[in-house]
Amino acid sequence: MSVHNRRFTSIPRWFRPPTTAVCLTALLLSYCLCRAAEASLAIIDAGVQQSDDAPFVSTEYHFLPGDFVYFTFQVAGFRIKSDDSTETKQISLEYEVIPEDAKGVPLTAAEKGSIKDTLQPEDKNWTPKRRAHFLLPSFVAAGEYKLHVTVKDLIANTEVARDLPFLIGGVKIQPSPTITVENYHFYRREDDRQPLEVPAFSPGDSVYARFDMVGYKLGPDNGYHLGYGISVSRPDGKPFINQANAAELQASSFYPAQFVPGNINLTTPRNALRGEYVLVLTVRDLNSNQTYESKQAFSIE
Repeated sequence: MSVHNRRFTSIPRWFRPPTTAVCLTALLLSYCLCRAAEASLAIIDAGVQQSDDAPFVSTEYHFLPGDFVYFTFQVAGFRIKSDDSTETKQISLEYEVIPEDAKGVPLTAAEKGSIKDTLQPEDKNWTPKRRAHFLLPSFVAAGEYKLHVTVKDLIANTEVARDLPFLIGGVKIQPSPTITVENYHFYRREDDRQPLEVPAFSPGDSVYARFDMVGYKLGPDNGYHLGYGISVSRPDGKPFINQANAAELQASSFYPAQFVPGNINLTTPRNALRGEYVLVLTVRDLNSNQTYESKQAFSIE
């Protein structure tokens, strides 16, 4: 028996090596995907702080109106421009940070900056870090807010944005289309935080009350113009106090004030008639010529 070598003179139809064009296309696609993954611009290690370089606040932390809010972030995935003649590598970034309310209205002016650096060989894994801080408006209501961050890579012509939420505590209000009064409470002392559950005073005491005006119209530059007067009647129905123009408040601000606080301070005589007193508060929106009247009772016992 003899054995003969068998030679295939043709390639089976089920096996065909990829063409050069297909190979190059696959390699190019793979390269582009890898480059895209490597060069994906990103805002990383970002967070809201109570002070510069402090730990990031928890999701339950509440800032208060008039507080400073601090913010730190880093940028990764930026494009590097190489100059073979000088053997240098450069980056070129721009950023903008804006604190905003839930509707996207800025609380303050934006903080802007640029990052233009020359990188050295030891900077291979370096990511730029930037800080910003903002002073919250005084008359901003409690709720959810955010820091909106935008970074642009001027070399790669790409852009990325990110929102970092934070909470503001303090005054809670219900938006109103017309002038009204909310959070009307009596207090024992001028600096008390807790209102009186039963507004009862003794003859000779000072009567303190605080309230918030909401729903007024804003003029140019977010300007408000408000006034209010008070009148108090005794238990026998006779006038006790009448101040038609107790206060007038006018101001403008970068962020439209969500409320304007008012206060009342009355001193009762030592021989004041005991019983229930009715305090009528009349608030005037001088921008829209609207008025609102609120009646509250307190007693002298």
